Amino acid sequence: MDSTTKSVPRRSKRPSNLNSQKIHRTPITSLIPKENEKINKNISTTLQNSRRMLAKQESSMNPYNKFEYPMIPYQMSLKFEDLMANPENLKPAACNPLLMTPTKNCFQYPMEPPISPEGDVQSAVIEVDRFVGTGERRRKLYYAVKTRVENAIKQHKVFLIRGDLPMLVRALEARGWLQKYESVKTRMLPYAGVMNLNSKSLGDIIQGDGSLNEKALVFALLRNTPPDFIWDCRNNFDEWDSSLEHNVLLNRFERSSIYTSKLGLARILEEAHWFHEENISSLHFPRSYNPAREANEFIEDFRRTAAVGLLKWFVIKNQEELDTTEEKPTIPVSRLEFAVKICESYLADIEHENIDEMAMLENTEDEWNIFLEDYSNVIHKGFVISNTEEEAPAKLEKLYLLGSEILKKLKEFDPEYELNGLRNIWILKPSNLCCGTGISISHCIKDIYRQVDCKPKDYFSIQKYIERPLLIEETKFDIRLWYLVTSTLPLTIWLFEEALLRFSSKPYSVSTYHEAIHLCNTAIQQKYDYEKRRRRKRGNTDEIQESIRDQGWDCKMLNEYLKTRGFSGEPYYHIIYPKMSEAIVLTMLAAQEHMDRRRCSFELYGADFMVLDDLSVWLIEINTNPRMHPPSSRITQRLYNNVLESLVKVVMDSPLNSSSDTGGFQLVYKQSSLNFIPYLGPDLFVFGKRTVGREKEDENVNNSQTNICTAWRKPSRAWTAPIKSHNKN
Repeated sequence: MDSTTKSVPRRSKRPSNLNSQKIHRTPITSLIPKENEKINKNISTTLQNSRRMLAKQESSMNPYNKFEYPMIPYQMSLKFEDLMANPENLKPAACNPLLMTPTKNCFQYPMEPPISPEGDVQSAVIEVDRFVGTGERRRKLYYAVKTRVENAIKQHKVFLIRGDLPMLVRALEARGWLQKYESVKTRMLPYAGVMNLNSKSLGDIIQGDGSLNEKALVFALLRNTPPDFIWDCRNNFDEWDSSLEHNVLLNRFERSSIYTSKLGLARILEEAHWFHEENISSLHFPRSYNPAREANEFIEDFRRTAAVGLLKWFVIKNQEELDTTEEKPTIPVSRLEFAVKICESYLADIEHENIDEMAMLENTEDEWNIFLEDYSNVIHKGFVISNTEEEAPAKLEKLYLLGSEILKKLKEFDPEYELNGLRNIWILKPSNLCCGTGISISHCIKDIYRQVDCKPKDYFSIQKYIERPLLIEETKFDIRLWYLVTSTLPLTIWLFEEALLRFSSKPYSVSTYHEAIHLCNTAIQQKYDYEKRRRRKRGNTDEIQESIRDQGWDCKMLNEYLKTRGFSGEPYYHIIYPKMSEAIVLTMLAAQEHMDRRRCSFELYGADFMVLDDLSVWLIEINTNPRMHPPSSRITQRLYNNVLESLVKVVMDSPLNSSSDTGGFQLVYKQSSLNFIPYLGPDLFVFGKRTVGREKEDENVNNSQTNICTAWRKPSRAWTAPIKSHNKN
């Protein structure tokens, strides 16, 4: 052996009783001829530049954000499957031993030869048993994954989820389905087309510990395979992929925003009374308007509600024994007389007594502005009716009796009488947004239109706010009920057996319109839950008391609470739940003509309801793509998992076996299919041939020749009637 080369074995970390094979590496200087020293310097410079690029460069197409390794020419000539089947072929070339390649993660040996204190390059010991075993394990895993992918493709069990739903993934994988992954740049592309990896090197497949990245491997193997089941969590699902096969299961119906947006739902429910059927489909829905397109109707309703509210306030105050010694600002009695006239006209309109007259009294804008200002002073600022005017006590007594009679009739005819309250509060919602985004509450019409004018048309929907909801421990709540539509013709609706109670985080009050008091959306209330936790960690004693949101209320607890309020039987299960079911059925019947007829589509919806003190149930809105992850509490974690597990059972098993287990979903409505024999008419056939247009004879042309007419035109008078000749004398 040359004196410049000393065989110094590298210390092995393996136990001494294990045999390892020693492989000596020849010094690099002996491999490179003297005449190629200039070329060697250029190669070294190139390698140094490559190392600098590796510190910055990332793979733009890799969904797992791995580094993109430069590939040597030998690797470029191999196919992806060959690389995986024979990882030992990836040995670095002898002429380029310092190049950083994917083998850094594959084979555990130093990329640079050890150097002795004298500066000589020493030989290294490579543990062949170790990296050969690792390659064998990778090869077995690769073929196992490849077999699983091939079986999933053959059985049509490839699913794609655009969103984060781990429970749905587990439910499908338990049935033998395989998830198809997407990179960031392909999530907005058509479902069937997924861009390939930027490179096919093992740097994208092998992880830092030498094991295979199974997700990246599945991503590569399924890159050109269209999915068989698609779940899309995007809220802006407006476009419809025309390349989608008809037999692919999809969790959306086309154009569902027509009946799930705030404006669309209000429009559809205007004609919902035609679908009313006792004990099957019925609905209570707070009146809603498009303030940009229905301004006159909304302003008329706003003014009328203010008049009824003032009359309610006056009757209630007269029934109470109040201390009248305290001096308060006042409004004249004429405002109360004005309100009585408006209510009388409204009542006559309901009873159709003024069918030949104008529905509303013709009042000037100034009169309405003065009335609304005084109404706001009484309801929101504590003003009272003046009784110092001449004959004021007699007038007030007469108005009290008249007002009581009017309100009694209005309560009988107006289904929203209890909902209206006194304060004329309206809630302004963006039509196409969710999670409580952009919602505001106001009782001032000027403030409402100040917000409306800042946005384009059809942006806002304005709805009458429920001022007197049912409260639990002085806290407002609403009910989220999930339902599943698996067919639109015949209409098939599945209702989940358990609903979610969503509470606000502050005691209910109409003196302020803070979102923590009035909005029960999970996304809104979570902000204040986090704030409470931070205060508790700081030792704030005011937040030590547990709120109702932390008590884990469910439907059973609500049912028991209603019993303590004096309701008999099972009030939730026998009154509230059936009414919610009937409201959903009627809503979907009204929207059926706008729903897609795609056979392999289904959709999960979340309907939000509120309950009044008399247990009347009011539909607030319907949400497409309801929140199913992440859970915000133990209750939501349990319900979200149960809903998704049951959904998979309904979608996968129910079409094959009608008596199969459907989990928590119950079939509440299935439209009956009409069996009829189509009328085909008598068994007659008509035969004929096309006729040509009438010839126009020409004296200069032989009569045997045919003149075929061109396009039809109005014939001249000479064709219809001969012109009589008159002799001129």
